[in-house]
Amino acid sequence: MRINFTVSSKRRTEVIPCDRKALGTGSNLTELITMEEKEMSDNQLGLKDLEVIYEMDTLQNNNGCGSSAFDSAQFADSAQFADANIPLLDSSSKEDRASDLLLGFSIYTMRSEIIEHAFRGMDELAKIGIAEQPLWQRQQGNSGCEILNDTEYLKQFGEVDTMLSEIVKLMEVGESQNLPSFDTYQTEHPITTTVTPTVTSHSEGSRAMTYINMAPICIVELLMDVNQWSEVFYNIVSKATIVGTLLGGDGSYDNRLQVMSAELHLPTPVLLTRECYFGRYSKQLSHNTWGVVDVSLEKFLPSPTTNFRKKPSGCLIKLMPNGHSKVTWVEHVDVEDSQVDQYFQSLFTSTLAFGASRWINSLIRYGEWLQRLFVTPLVAEEGVFIAQMGRTSLLQLADRMMKTFCGNMSSTADNPWTQMAHSPYVRIMVKNNMEEAGKPPGTSVVFTTSVWLDVSRNRLFNFLRHENSRTKWDLLSHRHTIREFASMLKGENPGNRVSLMRAHNSQGKLVICFLQESYTDSTGSYIVYAPLDASAVAALVHGANPDKVMILPSGFSILPERLQGDEDRNSRSLLTIAFHIVESTTSKPYLAPESIETIYKVISDTVYSITNSVLYHNHRNNWMDDSNF
Repeated sequence: MRINFTVSSKRRTEVIPCDRKALGTGSNLTELITMEEKEMSDNQLGLKDLEVIYEMDTLQNNNGCGSSAFDSAQFADSAQFADANIPLLDSSSKEDRASDLLLGFSIYTMRSEIIEHAFRGMDELAKIGIAEQPLWQRQQGNSGCEILNDTEYLKQFGEVDTMLSEIVKLMEVGESQNLPSFDTYQTEHPITTTVTPTVTSHSEGSRAMTYINMAPICIVELLMDVNQWSEVFYNIVSKATIVGTLLGGDGSYDNRLQVMSAELHLPTPVLLTRECYFGRYSKQLSHNTWGVVDVSLEKFLPSPTTNFRKKPSGCLIKLMPNGHSKVTWVEHVDVEDSQVDQYFQSLFTSTLAFGASRWINSLIRYGEWLQRLFVTPLVAEEGVFIAQMGRTSLLQLADRMMKTFCGNMSSTADNPWTQMAHSPYVRIMVKNNMEEAGKPPGTSVVFTTSVWLDVSRNRLFNFLRHENSRTKWDLLSHRHTIREFASMLKGENPGNRVSLMRAHNSQGKLVICFLQESYTDSTGSYIVYAPLDASAVAALVHGANPDKVMILPSGFSILPERLQGDEDRNSRSLLTIAFHIVESTTSKPYLAPESIETIYKVISDTVYSITNSVLYHNHRNNWMDDSNF
């Protein structure tokens, strides 16, 4: 049966033919969106029943380059797409592995220097981690983050580098002098030389602290084990590998030093990733305190892929009398100015993007997830009961859904993003899956865009995640009634939850279910969801293996303009919107122009709906508060 889907833009409305099966994760791209007052059975909803030790197999890839995002007003009504075929690209890590292999052999010659460098880094971290003002300055608001005073840092820890020496000389002499030449063979017309532009950089230093219900050695282990590190910090780490181990390696984490490479990302393709090689050194500093420090190695092992430098960064972990750990996290880096688009400068000057608060919040989220995985509070409608076994299955599926979403949103080179022709603000990535479990086979498409909105992160988060707001932005939910019939809390914040939602049409018939996870902290928010049919939901609530369920997550990430307290209402947010759907059941080398036009209509209509809602609520000042949830 054919149904019609209406896509509206600012000036016109068009009808796109759509098939019923379009609502599932196996939906055809050109048959994407809604059922309008149509009925659907469960099986139509989309889911089917040296010492240097070189370590070859430690690559961890979370797989998920960008340019500026845009203001919502920049969305035009339509464009021409006739020449906009998007190729299907495959990426490989062979070059990275070859580079790591070469580096693995190179570190042996610099072993003693790297070890000494790591020792000095640990000494600095131990001092800077406990220092007070004037070295650290508290940020305004209640973000709990401190900013490093660069001037004071140079006084206490700085080295007079070449650039600083040149500045001192310039201040003393006044201007550069033309000294006489001692070249007796100088020709009448001297050879001209090309001046290489100086690469400028800036410093980002921050500190944050928390208490977490984990033993210090467990935290040290998840930092030193590259697989655990990537899993816990999946919203930051795109990929990581251990190149070699210089100290330790006997199973103990005391006095262990390993050389690593990592790529770090933000949850939007418009912001560049950061890559570097560094040494990670762990040491038990006292009977109740551990330290883990990162130090960059570019002065020993320069790499063309390195675009930032880690000054001594890491964490001090102290065992408290109640068995919890006090974690003090320090992030201190030098970043090339070319890596920071001025359009997003506020994200970096506030240290929000890659600062200590973001790492600390990810660690807190992981600790809360461990606590709630097997003892999960449930809020449900009358008559709805989900046993703990079912709650665990749903939490595990939601965790995979969130990790897949964050991996897709990275601007890592492993994600072959392509800007849409005639609409560079929209990015498209074509994926091909034939064997990976948990994803429908065939070609799938991720398409995304980012937009600044004049609303605080907290308000936008509550609006997008709440059942009462979904029909205002979700094209699949138009003319349906959406209800959250069960939710599992994942932390103290009521917005941090995994929800089961269902949509009913005007006749009261069940149309579709959604699994949604929402998460927020001071550095960012996520609302990630995937459609499920009723049979899949029934299996999951009875404890079915979540790895057998095929999902392709869509959703939102929200980055605040700056670190802020929840009461800060006068700030902007960078909203990234992403949809992930199946294009066909067979592999295709490209996307057809009509598919690309549909993508543009879907994402522009979504942006238009959200922007209008923001303007409406700002004008009436009737945003929902936490008390509404």
